[in-house]
Amino acid sequence: MSIESQQPVQSQQSVKTHKDTATRLALLPWMTPKRLRTLLSLGEPSDISAVLSGWSVEHRSPMVDIAPNVHALLTTHCSQTIKRMLGDVWCEALGGNVDLPQALETMDLHVVSRGQYPQQLNDDQDAPPLLYSRGNLELLSCRRVGIVGTRNATEHGRSTAFTFGKTLAQNGVAVVSGLARGIDAAAHRGVLAAVKESTDNAGPIAVVATGLDVVYPREHHSLWAEVGERGLLLSENPPGTGPLPYRFPLRNRIIAALSEVLLVVESRLDGGSLITVREALERGVTVMAVPGATSTKAAQGTNMLIRDGALVAIEPEDVLVALGLDTRRIVPSFDARQLPLWPDSDVLDLITTDPLTLNEVARLAGEKLAMSFGDVAVSLGRLEAHGWLMCTAGWFERVGAR
Repeated sequence: MSIESQQPVQSQQSVKTHKDTATRLALLPWMTPKRLRTLLSLGEPSDISAVLSGWSVEHRSPMVDIAPNVHALLTTHCSQTIKRMLGDVWCEALGGNVDLPQALETMDLHVVSRGQYPQQLNDDQDAPPLLYSRGNLELLSCRRVGIVGTRNATEHGRSTAFTFGKTLAQNGVAVVSGLARGIDAAAHRGVLAAVKESTDNAGPIAVVATGLDVVYPREHHSLWAEVGERGLLLSENPPGTGPLPYRFPLRNRIIAALSEVLLVVESRLDGGSLITVREALERGVTVMAVPGATSTKAAQGTNMLIRDGALVAIEPEDVLVALGLDTRRIVPSFDARQLPLWPDSDVLDLITTDPLTLNEVARLAGEKLAMSFGDVAVSLGRLEAHGWLMCTAGWFERVGAR
């Protein structure tokens, strides 16, 4: 069942209200994914907004029925230096009518709530409370492989990521990455090359650390646009969110949680992709790595992963094997029969689909091979002894295909 088909039919107005209210909550001061996840456990964003709007009066009343974890959150101080309760700060912010980003109206953005995620992400204890999306949500129903690596990739690394991305897409596997420089961008470009060849190929899924309207890095503007048109852009951050450093490691947990297999193409020893690897291992996701030259710093991290037990991926088919999708490596049945030599091989070629008698074979062999009757009879005997022919009531018939 597709992601979209699981969603209840809603009017455009109710969808807009849900998106706007959820965004206002996400934009509240001192809001974090964990805090927003706690709030959304109450129910719909509109219900939560109503609770927060009346908090400054109600939080002192013991009659208010609020979940203990939510009450604890609202009575938490913003920080050690700001001794104001979050409930009061959020109530004031909502009373001032939090300004919504213009991109929420001008861009074709959707808000995906927990429960509409793929099961693997929905069950994650650190799942994002909501996701902003642009593009084809159906891709979340595909098989998914994460491809990550260093931003300072070598030409070999970029070429490898491109090839893996393209081949996986051609096999119906959606590639999940972070749309960063280097390996991420190369993998997405490989997927887009496959999509341009055929719309039946799976598109890219990009999980970014900024709002969907804030392109980072800036030189990826056209790549972002193409992924949004031919694939799927995802972010847990509302529009207008800039590239703050702490958001990138947070983004990596979503890449890991969406991936059935995580592939590392190139990584340095202290590379950010190793954060994604750690997140994947904590979730039981299979980690694979492309080996590189031991003299290349860009491959030190991947070689270390292989040393520590990651599966080796030399070609895209290795990843397909890990997914149980590779069919090109099915080994044909072994034929133990001794291959016939001349002239037996030529005599065997005379017998095709229909059985022939000794006289008929001898006549054909005399015409085409200039063989005597006796030589043909000896050759037929050898072919029968080695299992290439069977003789039934004087009729010689081939056994199996040569």
